[in-house]
Amino acid sequence: MTFLDTGFLFALVSKKDAHHARVVEVFRTFKNLRLADHLLTTNHVIAETITLTLKVGHAEAARVGEQLYAEKLARIHWASPDEERAAFAYFKRHQDQTYSFVDCLSFVVMEKLGLNEALAVDSDFTHRFTARPGPLRR
Repeated sequence: MTFLDTGFLFALVSKKDAHHARVVEVFRTFKNLRLADHLLTTNHVIAETITLTLKVGHAEAARVGEQLYAEKLARIHWASPDEERAAFAYFKRHQDQTYSFVDCLSFVVMEKLGLNEALAVDSDFTHRFTARPGPLRR
């Protein structure tokens, strides 16, 4: 099981995103698979993705939300209050980083479920997980 992050999802739907081509290439590796059997995301990532996708347009944000809530792109892990508290503790412990609360929750869930790979485009996941395609190399 691989974790699905907001940045990857946004790059998938936004053709103007700098990561779009790389993300599409990685996403093609899941072609002909039932995505909910291979990818997992959280309800927090879904909320963040819908909100961010408003930059592309309301119709696109609604479309990606429908796909996510129907678990067509990934299985949903519904965060528990204990996981949210653990994410906030993680957030407070890492004041030297710019991790978002949603990323901290993702890290907590990944650790809890024993996941070591994320479909992600930023470097936040690379501190302890494998990120595909990962950040752009400069």
